[in-house]
Amino acid sequence: MEINWLKLLNIIHFGRLNGQEMILNFLSFFCARVYLAVLLGLNSLNWFAAYTINKNVSQNLIVLHYNIDFGVNLIGGAKKIYLIPLLGLIIILINFILSAVIHRQGKFIVHLLLSGAILANLFLLAGLASLYLINFR
Repeated sequence: MEINWLKLLNIIHFGRLNGQEMILNFLSFFCARVYLAVLLGLNSLNWFAAYTINKNVSQNLIVLHYNIDFGVNLIGGAKKIYLIPLLGLIIILINFILSAVIHRQGKFIVHLLLSGAILANLFLLAGLASLYLINFR
C-alpha cells in the first residue's frame, strides 16, 4: 500500500486553512476576545507565581502537595512547579479549540467552556499561592 503524499499534504494544507478561518471567525465574537484576554492574564500570573517560587527556593526539593489529614505527601524538584501553569495552559487551549469548533451551535456552551477555563486557572493560582505559603512560611 503506497501513501499518496500529495493528497496527504493537500488535506493538511486545507485543514490548516479551515482551522485558521474557524479561529478568526470565533475571535470576531467579542466575548471570546474578552475571555481570551482574561485567560492569558491569569495564566501569566500562574507562570509568574511558579517562577517566583522557583527563584526563591534555596534547595532542590520543595513541598508540592500538602494535605490537612496527612501533612506533606509530595516532595519533588523545584522545576516540577512549572507543571501547574502548563496544566492551566493546556486547559485553555483545549477549551478554546472546543469553543471555536462549536460556537456556531450555541453561545451558552462557549461561555460555559471558557468560564470553566477561568475557574480552573483561578484554582491553579490558589494552589500556587498555598504552595508559596507552605514552602516559605
